[in-house]
Amino acid sequence: MITLTLPRPPSLNQLWRSGHKHVHRSKAYSDWLELAGWHLARQRPTKIDGEYRLHVDIERPDARRRDLDNVGFKAVSDLLVGHGVVKDDSLATEISARWVGPGDNITVSIST
Repeated sequence: MITLTLPRPPSLNQLWRSGHKHVHRSKAYSDWLELAGWHLARQRPTKIDGEYRLHVDIERPDARRRDLDNVGFKAVSDLLVGHGVVKDDSLATEISARWVGPGDNITVSIST
């Protein structure tokens, strides 16, 4: 199993922006990918070539109501593929998440 601690990604609603007849990554998403990439690289995860299961523990930044499924599966998957931790996010056979204590991080667990 691979376990990573990363900063919490922007919500799904904040990942993409449109303009000039195309869709592009938002600044918040690009900034998060860079920051999370540094956190990931320091933890030196092993690589998984085949199918995998992804679980994310998400710390709550405050007491506001938030949708659990709006917090970053796509962002986390893109990060993992982009850094070669998993070969392709289409190989995920299970994805799950839960809220955990207060904070600004997520814990990502990847198992085969």
